Amino acid sequence: MALLSTLKKLLSSDSRKSPATTAAPSSLRGAPPSTVSAPPPAPSVALSLTLPDISVTPSTHGYDTVPASRPITLGPPELYPGAASPDMSQPVTAEWLQFSARLFGLQRLKDSAPHPLESALLHRLQTRTGAQWSELLPRLPAVLPQLMSLMRRENLSSRALVDVLSRDPSLVGELMRVANSALYRPEREITDLASAVLVLGHEGLNQVVMRVTMRPIYSQAQGRYSRQAGTLLWDLGERAGLAAMRLAPPGDERFAAYLAGLSSQVGLMGLLRVLDTLPVGQRPALDREGLHRQLVPLSAGWSSLIVAHWGFPSRVVDALVARPGQPGQSAEVAVLAQVVRAAGAVALRHLMQPGLQASQLGDWSLAQRRAYEALEQRFNSDAAPDAIPAG
Repeated sequence: MALLSTLKKLLSSDSRKSPATTAAPSSLRGAPPSTVSAPPPAPSVALSLTLPDISVTPSTHGYDTVPASRPITLGPPELYPGAASPDMSQPVTAEWLQFSARLFGLQRLKDSAPHPLESALLHRLQTRTGAQWSELLPRLPAVLPQLMSLMRRENLSSRALVDVLSRDPSLVGELMRVANSALYRPEREITDLASAVLVLGHEGLNQVVMRVTMRPIYSQAQGRYSRQAGTLLWDLGERAGLAAMRLAPPGDERFAAYLAGLSSQVGLMGLLRVLDTLPVGQRPALDREGLHRQLVPLSAGWSSLIVAHWGFPSRVVDALVARPGQPGQSAEVAVLAQVVRAAGAVALRHLMQPGLQASQLGDWSLAQRRAYEALEQRFNSDAAPDAIPAG
């Protein structure tokens, strides 16, 4: 019931606006096709809202090219690339350039002249709709839209929840496995779905459902690029979701933050699938740094379009492309966007440089240090729990 209650609250405001399956990010609605995934840049103004012990500071790396073999200078937490405007008024950091090179199996990116095919590729990417992006990715399990539909009903019972969950065998198997894991230490073996739902509780159920739902987006890859990099993107997205939940204010916002972080990399996954479908003669050279400086920030808009098409809550959709100081931005979207940016910096640092000590994390806030430590416990400890510790 906790999952139903959470999703119901997340979706209740959306259902009064417009159908979720046709929603688009507020920053993208009404945009002409040529700019649909490139929201207008906003002034570089620091977000004035206050979050619990979170500070997001622009990186000092700037536009420097850093070879993959050179250690990264640890400084303030970088802005998540979704916060970078397409005109590069906020730079893509050296750490992200290293990740981007790794994503394509490159040792480093080159500072070379633009390739003649780059403009055609960028035009092709920027004119895609949410439906066209979604067609490139595996379909979401049927259980997720059914759950979202249930959220709009009144007087839901736990029996109805169990009935819907039971229709997805892979989800049932994962729920049972986690409920019987060392993390929950049940007094007796859990053998039925209703008991597993009770044992997992609110956040445990949320995490398992969304993890099982989203992981095939990255793992069911067939082409050269998506097969090579899908696991890496999943590793980053999962870390971003867990870190965002850790950094979010208490209550239902924790699940919205988890959902936003977890889905933050689907745009890059869509990019890989586009590249998979292009004939070799239509692909530009992918080792040029300048191209990656354009692709990385644009991918946030593609992620937003995809999750809007999937029917995700509107504030999750908008948070993926929100900028500090953006006109007309609601307070809840601004807070959620700040959480996602901070979580993205933590997730990227942990993926690229696991095992760091607190003293090596620069001037990060206490909350971000603890989020990094939680990721270290989740992914690198011997126990390897199935859910991140609560914040």
